Amino acid sequence: LNFACCYGIMPLVAYLLAKLMNAEPAILAGLVLIGSISGGQSSNLFTLIAGGDVAMSVLMTTSTTLGCIFITPLIAKIALGTLVPV
Repeated sequence: LNFACCYGIMPLVAYLLAKLMNAEPAILAGLVLIGSISGGQSSNLFTLIAGGDVAMSVLMTTSTTLGCIFITPLIAKIALGTLVPV
């Protein structure tokens, strides 16, 4: 679920917001790239402070971080029509 949200919903929402704002192509590209990058690195600390399952948080952070290597260029190719080296 975490992987699907991170690499499915977030880039799509970023793309739709950019289209809704009539953003120029450079801004659209930036929003899609920001939307497709994992941003959960601080979630492990927040999970610890909140008394949550830190091991699960670390697992989810690791999976999205490793997936970012492959998925971000793929999203750029699909959404923007070009490859972005990572």
